Amino acid sequence: MRVLLAALLIFCAAAPARAADIEIAFTDDQVAVDTGFAGVRLTLFGAVTGVEAPAATTDIVSVIEGPAATFKIRRMEKSNLIWTPGRARLIENAPGLFHIYATRAVDDIAPLPMQAAYRLEADLLGFTVNQSLSENSGANQETEETTRFRRAFLTQAQALGLYRARAAGVEYKKGALFTIDVDLPANTPVGDYAVSVFLFRDGELLGSDTASLTVNKVGVERRIFELAHNRPVSYGVFCVALSLFAGWIAAFAFRK
Repeated sequence: MRVLLAALLIFCAAAPARAADIEIAFTDDQVAVDTGFAGVRLTLFGAVTGVEAPAATTDIVSVIEGPAATFKIRRMEKSNLIWTPGRARLIENAPGLFHIYATRAVDDIAPLPMQAAYRLEADLLGFTVNQSLSENSGANQETEETTRFRRAFLTQAQALGLYRARAAGVEYKKGALFTIDVDLPANTPVGDYAVSVFLFRDGELLGSDTASLTVNKVGVERRIFELAHNRPVSYGVFCVALSLFAGWIAAFAFRK
């Protein structure tokens, strides 16, 4: 009997503990955009399993990343007494929208190498700034000039609400259940979004989960959008014809 009891104790001690995990889902994973679209609030809800008292012992970081896009940014240049826009720089392979929601500041949750590996900060995104002809440092080396443009882009994207980091953006409801209120601005770009949620404890990744979100134009706006992207020549001809027709109507009305 003692041998059997000892064997059971050894087996229980050797049995692996239940692994921590996290699961998420959206209340609505389809967002319709029309002419009256002024932004929308979605709720991302989830649950933590395998952890006792998760609200007190773990941290959550959620990353919402929009489709890759190309932005233009210009630096104002002074010529005598006049300020004029300078040559445009292209910001390439940057997310059209990048939102971070976390239980607290990301720097207090995960070390820098892990932030870079999972793209947990806008400063760590791998977008590129095209260089001018005067910058001869090589394509793979970022110059002081391109660094300034990178910082200016991030500042402008934050001002437009496209890039955002919100500490204390995760709310535990009851036990292991939590919700995240996701606010999409009126200028949210259309496309497919990648949503990732990470579960941390003491700087260690315990688990993660992903979800998808689609933002689409609807109605007449969708038809115009598809025409402009799928048949740009036809779209250009249509715009010219519409302008001529509008001008003819205006001239006719003024003659009356």
